[in-house]
Amino acid sequence: VPYFSTQANNATLLNLVNTDTVNGKAVKLRFRGAANSDDVFDISIFLSPGDVWTANVSANGDLSALTTSDTSCTLPSAADIKDLGGKFKTNRVKAGDAAQTREGYVEILNMADIPPGTFAGGANSPLYTAVKHVAGKAPCTQAVMDLQENDLVNVAGDMNSPEKRGYSWPTGGLMANWTIVNVGDKASFSGEAVAVRAVNGAANAAGNLVWFPQT
Repeated sequence: VPYFSTQANNATLLNLVNTDTVNGKAVKLRFRGAANSDDVFDISIFLSPGDVWTANVSANGDLSALTTSDTSCTLPSAADIKDLGGKFKTNRVKAGDAAQTREGYVEILNMADIPPGTFAGGANSPLYTAVKHVAGKAPCTQAVMDLQENDLVNVAGDMNSPEKRGYSWPTGGLMANWTIVNVGDKASFSGEAVAVRAVNGAANAAGNLVWFPQT
């Protein structure tokens, strides 16, 4: 996404869509500041097959802040984001300048797919079951999501393998739309995110698995 802004009366709306109706997606969403591409806010989003995730970024005092009422699984969780006010961080920007959180661009990375039926007997993995919507809402099972906050080397037993956790190589299929709304001027500007695809080998093959824990 080429630009987000909470300057003046601006707010930014974001829609993220998984067009893959078979596989879930583990996605890194990272907001970067305009001045130096500093990471000012990032979360992991776990999209159900055919899922849509939405969020709003607006000013909260001197900082940008993200709010969402979406029921897809995220790390930090939607409840944790709400408790912390969704505020962007200044620990990576020069002199802790809050203004550097108020405009920049957004990266959306398909870290891994979350396929169904990969466990013994064709069963779904606990991760797939946790992120797959049931009656319009993902269970986001606490124990399963907690596991995704741990580094692979810190997890005992067979779960040291990304595949045994329920991940597979990413195949893309993501799209996003953004809208910047200026409330004072009653104006809006919108567009589609630019998609860059890197595949491992032949056309339509998967990319490299680049999942990392949300710590």
